[in-house]
Amino acid sequence: MDAGRLAELMVARDDHRALTGNIYLGRVEKTLSGIHAAFVDIGLERSGFLAAADARTGAEAPERRNRDRITDHVSEGDAVVVQVLKDPVPGKGARLTMRPTLPGRYLVLTPGHPGVRVSRRIEAGVALDRLVETIEKLAEDGEGYILRTVAAGVGRDAVVRDIEYLRDHWERVVSAHTQATPPARLHEEANPVIQTLRDSAGFGVARVVFDDAAKLEDARAFCRRLAPELAESLELHSEDVPLFRVHEVEEQIDEALAATVDLSSGGTIIIDETAALCAIDVNTGGHSASGGFEETALGTNLEAADEIARQIRLRNLAGLIVVDFVSMRRYENGAAVLERLREAVADDRCPTRVAGFTRLGLVELTRERHRTSLTRLFTRSCPACEGKGRITSAKALAYDALRQVLREARAAPGAALTVRAHPAIVDSLRGPGASALEQAEGRIGARLELVADPEIAPDRFEVAATRIGGGPRRDV
Repeated sequence: MDAGRLAELMVARDDHRALTGNIYLGRVEKTLSGIHAAFVDIGLERSGFLAAADARTGAEAPERRNRDRITDHVSEGDAVVVQVLKDPVPGKGARLTMRPTLPGRYLVLTPGHPGVRVSRRIEAGVALDRLVETIEKLAEDGEGYILRTVAAGVGRDAVVRDIEYLRDHWERVVSAHTQATPPARLHEEANPVIQTLRDSAGFGVARVVFDDAAKLEDARAFCRRLAPELAESLELHSEDVPLFRVHEVEEQIDEALAATVDLSSGGTIIIDETAALCAIDVNTGGHSASGGFEETALGTNLEAADEIARQIRLRNLAGLIVVDFVSMRRYENGAAVLERLREAVADDRCPTRVAGFTRLGLVELTRERHRTSLTRLFTRSCPACEGKGRITSAKALAYDALRQVLREARAAPGAALTVRAHPAIVDSLRGPGASALEQAEGRIGARLELVADPEIAPDRFEVAATRIGGGPRRDV
């Protein structure tokens, strides 16, 4: 949350865990000289993709890189240690590299690549030089480190904690490697709670609020070891009203799944995510400024640039993104919009590059893909419209129903609760959502009756609380 608005959403489910950052011992299944790549079995449904450029394990001369052949690095049948760079997507396996790294709070460990490298966002200076010198003295043979952006201004103690933490994790990877037979997972990336504390909770974070006491204790344990300065900002949500309801998070998630975003000026942004690219269209919405159309276009585009950067991060849009801003005649106005857009995406942890205006007046951006977009995570292709539109997935609706059950249980303590829904939603509750169903039943202290009703629309459900001696109360 940033100033009361949802800035980023990470979703983790038992049946859908991100693989980026995981390290595996894999087996090379096939090498393809024509595309300079190999397919590696890492134990997933689809083999991972290893490009020749990602198969290099040591520093090589630039002229050598242009002549890279996959067979220079691996052969069919080889056992290789690889790390997932990008999660698999429909029709494609995970993107792999043979140069694994381990991220800490301020440093990234690069085993086998000695030296200290610095994030380009850190300004040079005496303090940085001293920090680099400290790390060089602490580094052991074969160890390399990258200073992350948040490392600017940290002291020696913080660096020492990071190095000890990273060495401990890498030693576990090495130990697992000696005992494993491919395919096998050697290291699993931290859960989203720890990832967020490690990567996002910088010195500007005011509060980190939990609605689960066990997760809070895990976070405190992490902070005691690696981020003691964050310990005071951790707190437990103890109100009866659910945490997401207090901060209107669910409403903002619904807005993030909508195609149209309203601007305060009266303009609109239309976002269309496709398999090939993401298209964003900016409209004035009939708004007119006193300075005429050019001033109206400039004002709308500047506001849209800020909101587009937020929406890209919130929706986790990636790949090629094309923006059609409101047309402007003056060159300096176009330059101002580009500058605003570049400033707005600068704080995004996923590298985002604004290429500029094309000859057709469109703005091109590229953003690295690390996680599934919200649209693909929360929705599915609609069978009624042959994939041209989308409706909320049965899995997401199942979790919505459980949240409604908890709200109804608070409003009617001791009542018998029934969920009547389309069979797909009920199947999701009994299948992928079984653990969540069990947790909900534990919190209300009773079993939940599930009724599959094919007459109910696929995106609707009913929650009924039957009071003792009274009639049912329903909410849809």
